[in-house]
Amino acid sequence: MNTETRIAKIISHLLHPLLIPTYGFALIFFTHNYISTFTPPNSKIAILVVTFFFTFVLPTLNAIILLKMGRIRSLEMESTRERTLPYLSTAMYVFALLYLFYTRNFPMVFVLMIAGAGLSILLTFFINFKWKISAHSIGIGGLLGGVMGISLRLAIDFKTVMLLLVFCAGLIGFARLQLKAHSPAQVYTGFLLGFLVEFLLMIFVKF
Repeated sequence: MNTETRIAKIISHLLHPLLIPTYGFALIFFTHNYISTFTPPNSKIAILVVTFFFTFVLPTLNAIILLKMGRIRSLEMESTRERTLPYLSTAMYVFALLYLFYTRNFPMVFVLMIAGAGLSILLTFFINFKWKISAHSIGIGGLLGGVMGISLRLAIDFKTVMLLLVFCAGLIGFARLQLKAHSPAQVYTGFLLGFLVEFLLMIFVKF
């Protein structure tokens, strides 16, 4: 394994789509903006912990169980067939988190970000029957779209965060192509899909 491939694997793990929702809320909470200012510290911790549990811990445990059962050959799930059940179960966990956020009257910014994540995963589930779109690109594209939508809708300066996310999107694109996990079209389409879903929700849904 050459150096570029090792770096690509590290990037793919660190910027895994299951971690993106937690990263997104962390970026909002730990940068200077009025959402962070007016969100109580206890609420920040609760949001991060619950989001991490529903969007990373539960889907990861589900994937490990499928691996032990022989339903998938590896946690990378290289074929479209292997990804079907994990996508469906992950969508269920994300929509369960959405229901929790909504019923607990969490700020609509957070509700819409999770709604966008759930919708993106559901669309990926259906696309996966015909085409292996990049979930990594969908994740980072969605986060950028959500942050940009928040910035425009609420007049919050997220320029630094958006530049960081564009850089991360470039890293993910490099990693997925270097590992030959996706074609350029699958990477670019995934990014565009994730971006549009989150951006349009933030711009057009009333809150």
